[in-house]
Amino acid sequence: MQVTEILTHTPWWVWVLLVYLVYVGVRLLSPTTVSPKGMLLMPSIFLLWGIYGIFNKLAMPWTALLIFAVALIVGLLFGRMLMAMQQPAIFDSATGMVQRPGSVVPIIIILLNFGCLYGLNVYAAYHPNSLQELNFTVIYSVASGLTSGFFWGMSWVVLMKAFAGYDMHPAD
Repeated sequence: MQVTEILTHTPWWVWVLLVYLVYVGVRLLSPTTVSPKGMLLMPSIFLLWGIYGIFNKLAMPWTALLIFAVALIVGLLFGRMLMAMQQPAIFDSATGMVQRPGSVVPIIIILLNFGCLYGLNVYAAYHPNSLQELNFTVIYSVASGLTSGFFWGMSWVVLMKAFAGYDMHPAD
């Protein structure tokens, strides 16, 4: 298995997704203004990517989904803890936008999630029998669920802090 072989056999949409994810992660290093719906886009991408992999790759999708759900909850709790220590976001009721502080945490989670899922999918491509194995199912489900949960937990805390009275334009 050579690196060039892996890279050239990767579908084009994976590279587009990576560019988009890095772009978003770099933007989140600095304070940004985003809509509440926009804040849920990244967690949704990772959630759907994980569920897609479970049902389209793994031989034990219902077992994988259960493991994924447990890992998602654990990741959500860790994401909440990580972001609870961050500076609060501010909701601007006049624009309906959230001003969130910059943080290195999102890009780390983005790259961790992408790297885990990409690596597991490459492994599965070279070892197709692994898709039938419980060990691989557990690893895939835990990695995908944890990192999805991190994003949901982080986004949830940012939104809750923003809507918890940090309004730039309080009612007169």
